[in-house]
Amino acid sequence: MHRIVAVTPAGRKRYLELLAHYVLADVTLEEWQLWDNCRDPRDRVFLEELAQRHPGRVKLVRLPGADGGLRSINRFYPTLNDPNAFYIKLDDDIVWLPRHFGARLYQQAAAERTQYIWWSPLIINNALCSWLLKYYSQVSIDADLTAQAGCVHAWRSPAFAVHLHRAFMEAVRSRALDAFEVPDFAVSLARFSINCIGFFGSDVLRLGAAFCPTEVDDEEWISAVLPSRVGRPGRIAGHLPVSHFSFYTQEHHLIASGVLDEYYRLAGLQPGRFEIPPLPFKHRLKRHLIARWLEARDAYVIALPNGDRPESGALQCLTPSQQ
Repeated sequence: MHRIVAVTPAGRKRYLELLAHYVLADVTLEEWQLWDNCRDPRDRVFLEELAQRHPGRVKLVRLPGADGGLRSINRFYPTLNDPNAFYIKLDDDIVWLPRHFGARLYQQAAAERTQYIWWSPLIINNALCSWLLKYYSQVSIDADLTAQAGCVHAWRSPAFAVHLHRAFMEAVRSRALDAFEVPDFAVSLARFSINCIGFFGSDVLRLGAAFCPTEVDDEEWISAVLPSRVGRPGRIAGHLPVSHFSFYTQEHHLIASGVLDEYYRLAGLQPGRFEIPPLPFKHRLKRHLIARWLEARDAYVIALPNGDRPESGALQCLTPSQQ
């Protein structure tokens, strides 16, 4: 039996408050390690407060020079080297977890220990998982999805993400999560967004720097290169859903849509006031035009098996001057 340890590259307070609700309620997660990779000092203060309120359960991990960049994250992987631990790395914007999530993912990993190198739940708002939902679940998805991590709809479009999130939340409320189940699938020779993955500390210890070199893109390496090197693919647990809020291509519009507030209410929490970091004008204009183009070419329809379509509000597309 391994210790089950949650790990989160942190952090953004607007998401971590919600993630903390789920992680700290999961008694099967023995420890929660927060990697201090904050850009905003206010987020760092929140991490410190979490650790102070939950001594022995929440642990801050700090490395010199961690500046909030993606490459800073790679330097933290070697700290996950307890051979008696099963680590579950959660993005800080995971916004819904099922009960006893830690034990459920670990049980599958323990049973398949020699066959796979990492395990992922079925992630709501993950391009490859959305493709699996389209072709293998009971959820009806009227969108031209591709089996690519950078799918123009499932990765780039905030409108698609809004509809998917609201269909999922309706399934949670109506206890119809069976609609979101798919068979288990292996992942190999393809990039997969590692929004939530589990792996064994003994593999990190054995592989050393080869588990995730400091100079690489950790998603590309861990999801595609590492499985090909060790001869063990990754594994998607199709019966175990987890909800991931957004990719950077979606975040501004998703917050404006109110979906994050809805996830807070789903958890029984009061939504906070969420600031959206400012973007340079050219990036705001580009995202606005892409969102408009995608909405014009595809009016997304995502429905549960009974034909219900959540209608809790349309996506609000902000103009560049409003963002």
